[in-house]
Amino acid sequence: MKLVLFFEHFPAFNQSYIADMVELLAKDTSVDLEINGLKESDYKSTVKVQLTPNYFQKRLYERFYGMISKAYNGLSYLEIKWLQNKVNIVHLHHSFLFKYFNGISKLNAINRPKLIVTLRGSDTYLRPWYDKRWVDFYKNSSDRIDAFVVMSQHQKNYLQKWGVSEAIIEVIPASIKKSNHSPRQLDGDIIKIVSSFRMTWEKNIEGNLRVIKYLVDKGYNVSYDVYGKGHDIGEVYFMVDKYGLHDIVNIKGKVENDEYLKQLKTYDFYLQLSKSESLSISTIEAQSFGLPAIISDAGGMPETILDEKSGYAVPFYESDLATKKIERLINNKVLYQQFSEAAIANVKHKFTNLTEAESYINLYKKLTENA
Repeated sequence: MKLVLFFEHFPAFNQSYIADMVELLAKDTSVDLEINGLKESDYKSTVKVQLTPNYFQKRLYERFYGMISKAYNGLSYLEIKWLQNKVNIVHLHHSFLFKYFNGISKLNAINRPKLIVTLRGSDTYLRPWYDKRWVDFYKNSSDRIDAFVVMSQHQKNYLQKWGVSEAIIEVIPASIKKSNHSPRQLDGDIIKIVSSFRMTWEKNIEGNLRVIKYLVDKGYNVSYDVYGKGHDIGEVYFMVDKYGLHDIVNIKGKVENDEYLKQLKTYDFYLQLSKSESLSISTIEAQSFGLPAIISDAGGMPETILDEKSGYAVPFYESDLATKKIERLINNKVLYQQFSEAAIANVKHKFTNLTEAESYINLYKKLTENA
């Protein structure tokens, strides 16, 4: 089967886990894989990416083939290429790229590739509320898409709000490389807590810091490291100052994923009280190192943990309850180790990229076999 994966840039800096999964797909002998990208990425991968040519080259190509064949009229450079190469499946990994197969999607289904769109989160939960283009796409064009891939069951349910049929929504969670870390024991003098996310309002920056403030006020010796960047990073600095946490909080900024993973094994808890989230790859990564995860119950977040076994999910606005959950584990080291063991087992069972790649192969086969 000829498969094209289409990215804005592959892989994005904050999505290196996608590259790991794609490299597994590239090794599958049932797939003839091609990667298309709009921009070059700083993050390196062993999989070769075919970048689209510049605007003038594309326009020349489109006009030429539009003149010699009616079948190519109104189609973009990439759409023409996909038809010429007899591609079986085109899979967009950034949903805003749907405009690039708007023309091909209008062709009779037997004369075009199967079309798949992956939705990562904001394109389901946020953008349709303030950008009419997204509502129009889901309402008027989703019936021309053969499958939408979402990160969680919650996201699948929410997507149906915008008019997408349940029958074409597949839940395939993002994943990480298989690892073999040992369970942690809580035996240090300092309770080390970590968060890693884009610095945006959806991540509930103040709510996370309020947990740290509560722990400090209760007399716990705490260190809190925050990884990530984003347009709301100023809120982190402001709230650290407001709560007097300068000696407690370390703002790490953006670091390479490999470096971040090296540091994860030094922490005791993972904290993320997001307001909106389809899934959290950072929560999964943390559990793979045996860190109990204290998270919100927003969106698909609870699906990343075994609630009350590998972590706790609480309402995003209940920082005091999140604090109590951390306290419970601090004061019961046997229970803490049980959570650590369960966290590692949870990731091995549900969130390895071997499982994700297998799910994609099964989806691709299902679509092509039903053609």
